[in-house]
Amino acid sequence: MTIEFRYLLPSHQGNRVQDSAVHIFRPRKNRCPECGGRLSDFLVLDGRGERLRFLGIDGIFTTTTCLGCIPWASPSYSRFTLDGGNTPIFPYEGGCEEAMEDEDVDQMGANPYVLAREPAPLFYGTDWDEVSAIGGFPFWIQDWEYTPCPDCGKPMKFVVKLSWEMLDFMEGNCYVEVCPECQVASMHHQQT
Repeated sequence: MTIEFRYLLPSHQGNRVQDSAVHIFRPRKNRCPECGGRLSDFLVLDGRGERLRFLGIDGIFTTTTCLGCIPWASPSYSRFTLDGGNTPIFPYEGGCEEAMEDEDVDQMGANPYVLAREPAPLFYGTDWDEVSAIGGFPFWIQDWEYTPCPDCGKPMKFVVKLSWEMLDFMEGNCYVEVCPECQVASMHHQQT
């Protein structure tokens, strides 16, 4: 099963209802030790709800990273607990050239993503045209890249494909994967 992120146009944002099942780019107060930019909870999913139960994540899954570093430090990793806790894993391999401005991090956190009410087809996320999806199969821009878990070495399970272009952030996609046994998440970026 795949669940689509539905993007609401600015004219419809006044009618937006906050969806407690998912949040993208929730700004944090702490800073990236690599570039000094503010960190963000890149993805927060409540896997206990009916719409996300298919993921097999029985709790609140949160992964944290630096939005400025993620295109350069790929993959970045975060440890999570199912009560919503998480700890980013540093140092990153690579790093960004300069930190994102705090205002830009706040703007990313105010995005209008909400979770669609109905499931999308299993291969919905393989569409190139600005599609972001939870579950199913992703569209790999360069080549498929299932990240090995840094703890156990097994391939991680795909969770989310997020189109950067939907937010006018940059081109390409970001992929979130998880190793449920080790409670480690990875985030990595691909673009042409």
